[in-house]
Amino acid sequence: MSLPTADAVEAVAARMLATPSLVVAGPVSSGKSTLVNALVGRRVAPTGAGECTGLTAHYVRGPADRLDVVLVDGTRRPLPLAAGGRVPAAVGDRLGVRPEDVDHLVVTLTSAALDGLTVIDTPGTGSARRPEGPTGGAHADAALVVLPATAHAGDLDVLPGPAAHGPAGVVAVLGRADTVGPDDGRELAVDLGRRLGDRVGPVTPVIGLLAETAVTGALRTEDVGALRLLAGADPAVLEVALLDAELFTSAELPVPVEARLRLLELLDLRGLALGLALLRADAAAGVGELCEALLAASGLATLVGRLDDEVRARTDLHAATAGVRDLVALGRGNERLVDAVGALRRREAFGERALLDARARLRAGALGLPADLLDEVDRLAGPGPPDVRLARPGAHPVELAGHAARRAAWWRAYGSWGSPRRIADLAHVVHRTYVRLWRELAAGQVA
Repeated sequence: MSLPTADAVEAVAARMLATPSLVVAGPVSSGKSTLVNALVGRRVAPTGAGECTGLTAHYVRGPADRLDVVLVDGTRRPLPLAAGGRVPAAVGDRLGVRPEDVDHLVVTLTSAALDGLTVIDTPGTGSARRPEGPTGGAHADAALVVLPATAHAGDLDVLPGPAAHGPAGVVAVLGRADTVGPDDGRELAVDLGRRLGDRVGPVTPVIGLLAETAVTGALRTEDVGALRLLAGADPAVLEVALLDAELFTSAELPVPVEARLRLLELLDLRGLALGLALLRADAAAGVGELCEALLAASGLATLVGRLDDEVRARTDLHAATAGVRDLVALGRGNERLVDAVGALRRREAFGERALLDARARLRAGALGLPADLLDEVDRLAGPGPPDVRLARPGAHPVELAGHAARRAAWWRAYGSWGSPRRIADLAHVVHRTYVRLWRELAAGQVA
């Protein structure tokens, strides 16, 4: 009886425990890098008008802030971060190497926002400096696609699709949502989700600048003081000034132009209006209260919640499933290991987690099932007693057990005979769920 080597088992364990990675993609000037800063909790990615991200950068959690430049030959060269802890421009020039000799950057940060997730920022689509491929040469477990307000189906041809990024597919956001209407992009995001849903699923509106300012500590006490002075200005003058950035910097207001420019950099017009409204309602509000208001308006919390549900949890499930499969392959000939892995696969928690993952992928439009099957899986994975989950409210347990057995057989057949792998995997999960329900009902464990 052969035994797997310790190194082989260690390699499987390392893959199962690896930190999930999220690649961020989108057009130039879509607010992509500002959103990256909000996700990593630091103002480190270069931002501003026009194209800023010239190289793919991997943001990871570590014991100290540092920047390493990885060359195409695999060697690493350390480089100091620029003023303010930002990634410097012209990395190749600073190292004395050609830009084409640089493969990517590794930016290590002490930020707790990177616990359990590696964020990969890529050059914008349409960038002259973008490497070949829709994600700038980066490989990841999932993709965050930042869409402009003008996005249409053709734009998605150069963006990553659900099949391109492993188990977790794509999470889509409407970037710079404050620029597309008085409702902070909510209506447009719903419309984009309807138009592009088969490719990217729901679209979450996000105001990246407000999120970045709220979570990175960029807002200072003197900024709130400047806002407080503005709140006391002539309402008629202030109302006109807030219509346009140029008007805001040129109007007769009781705050120096330099301070106003900084406020625009941190808040833009939407954040200014929000901060002024807060200070009029509560003159004693400080940095903490304003950051809470900015964060609530930014949509970042909704996005982070989606990433937890659709990336971290789903990638964990995929890693566990793949690890179990690898252990089975290693354990061929070792009956004890094969039996142990089989018992793990049969555990209820393993099956329930797999079913929740399947439902999340269906809701994201990643599997392309007919609507009636999508509804069936959604109901089966939802809350409630077995009669509700089986669409037989009030039915007798004997009838429910018979229905569960018939659907188990149907899904087993559906996943066979040449079905695509993604459908076969889903069918196996649904089949096992029906089998488990049948056993519980047949045994009288569930009334």
